[in-house]
Amino acid sequence: MGLFDLINIPFSYVIKLFYALTDNYMLALLGFAIVVKLVLFPVGIKTQKNMVKQASLRPKEAAIRAKYAGRTDQATQQKMQNEIMTLYQEEHYNPAGGCLPMIVQLLVIWAIYKIVYGPLTYLCSMSAESIGFLKTAVAQLLEQTSYTGNEIQLLSSITELGIPSVLSVLPNIEGCTAEIIAGIEDILLNHWPNMTVFGGALDLSKTPTVALNILLLVPILNLVTTWASSKITKKLTYRAPTPQGSPDTSMKIMEITMPLMIFWMAFQLPAALGVYWIFQNVLGVLQQVLLAKIYPYPVFTEEELAQAVKESKKAAKNEKKATENKKIRSLHYIDDEDYVVSDVKKAEKTAPAEADSEASSESDDEKQEAEIPENAETQGVGYAPLKKDDRKKK
Repeated sequence: MGLFDLINIPFSYVIKLFYALTDNYMLALLGFAIVVKLVLFPVGIKTQKNMVKQASLRPKEAAIRAKYAGRTDQATQQKMQNEIMTLYQEEHYNPAGGCLPMIVQLLVIWAIYKIVYGPLTYLCSMSAESIGFLKTAVAQLLEQTSYTGNEIQLLSSITELGIPSVLSVLPNIEGCTAEIIAGIEDILLNHWPNMTVFGGALDLSKTPTVALNILLLVPILNLVTTWASSKITKKLTYRAPTPQGSPDTSMKIMEITMPLMIFWMAFQLPAALGVYWIFQNVLGVLQQVLLAKIYPYPVFTEEELAQAVKESKKAAKNEKKATENKKIRSLHYIDDEDYVVSDVKKAEKTAPAEADSEASSESDDEKQEAEIPENAETQGVGYAPLKKDDRKKK
């Protein structure tokens, strides 16, 4: 059992239930599509909340973009993106927060397509071995080496060839036992899905062609609903502002190519899958309208955005001015300060030197007095009796 089987098996009981209640494969597909949307609705809520959070940051983001307006060089654009990412981090917004829900939704939708593709497996509970024997029987009746179509196409081929004809070939296939044939016969006769609607006018197992018939409505409705849903969803979905004058070329190309691609694919696949796409488009628009009502985007006027840009510029200017006041002073102030500081430092250095000189002078005088003999006058030595103060003055 693979990952898709874990998703498909529970959903297969849903389509079985709706088919048993309505006995109409189109109504069963509609009920099935509604249940799928309800199951994935929490994923839609998560995505919507993520976009509402981004929309609430629009004034701040616009202020950052306005700061770099008109500068298209790569370095400036990179710096702008870094500031925007810093803003997102500070506001606890994750730009990739909506990716995981989208991936989960795509995995579920891809798995569900197998249910629509495989009515024999998921609606009739036929084993892969029995389906293989049916393909071999149809290939023999069509005189082909092998049958390569999907289960819906196999169902259509059996209906065209006739159930009795297919049952008559099964005993001639190697490995197809009587027990297997009995099980296939029970499904073909008693549980064969009816793929026709509107009184048989539309066969969902058929592939649409360019011929003028009711099947042609399936590709046309796919084209219209895909284009309309993309337009409506675009209006109801928040998109981050782009630099002024930059064309949103990718979105415009997608709006044109996606409906055309779906239109082309509707001619390549059974009508059942095209009808399911139509239901998904309509229900997707209804879901987006409901989410926009429950979790509306904050709306900002041009005046509010302009005010946010103005306040951002004012704050940046004040911050720059404060930085300059801290780091840069006038040369006149620096010279005065250096002058005062140099005088103070010079005074601190000369004061001890003068004090030491005075002390040294006093010491020398005392020493000189000590060396004069007491009987200098009596011994005829020519020492003049000088006072201490007089010597210092000399």
